[in-house]
Amino acid sequence: MVCADVSLEDLLAFHTPIDDLVFEAGATLYNETDKASAVYCVRHGLIKLVRYDASGNQRIVRFLKKSDVVALESVFTDDQQHTAIALTEAHLCRIPITHFRQFIADHPALQLRLFEKSQEALREADNWLSELVSNTVPAKVRLARLLLQLRIGDSDRVHRLKITDFGSIIGITPETISRLLNELMADGILMKAGRAPNGRNYRADIPALMLISQDGSRVRQVRKSY
Repeated sequence: MVCADVSLEDLLAFHTPIDDLVFEAGATLYNETDKASAVYCVRHGLIKLVRYDASGNQRIVRFLKKSDVVALESVFTDDQQHTAIALTEAHLCRIPITHFRQFIADHPALQLRLFEKSQEALREADNWLSELVSNTVPAKVRLARLLLQLRIGDSDRVHRLKITDFGSIIGITPETISRLLNELMADGILMKAGRAPNGRNYRADIPALMLISQDGSRVRQVRKSY
């Protein structure tokens, strides 16, 4: 995670209580505009970062998985920039922000790592806009790209979100999401896999999803050749 380049001796000298927390699916870690009090390292599960428009409608702007850091922006600002909500059961380590900031100030290697993680977040935001939200990209292609981003490690498992969460990320109606997911399941590309330790999953044909994410018109022809 962020502390990967810090020595073991320095980590052992970090005399700050780090809380191990478990959040149920749907639980809120913190709200937008709350005072920043901590950063959270994700050990298992999925977290969504949300903003609300003037009408109170929710829009998911990013999600964070295992080894990501939630509220990393707290290092630079005193107010939270998003509302963070657990999409699945989530296991996190909580580090008080005052201690984390001091630890960063004392360790130049950590400062560089923090900069790299910030750049990763910016790149992900760019990809989010271009690959998932753009209305110029067909909805099925965007859904395939989202499912690939929800892949759990290198496995064939994919986090299975609520229909409304899928729609909120991509910006299309729940009815369209439901239809597209049913098409993928009818084609054998997705299969519901029940519950796992960190939430509901799909089993997915990853190569087929990759094809759809590049050119949705090719998938049926390719699958017929299997």
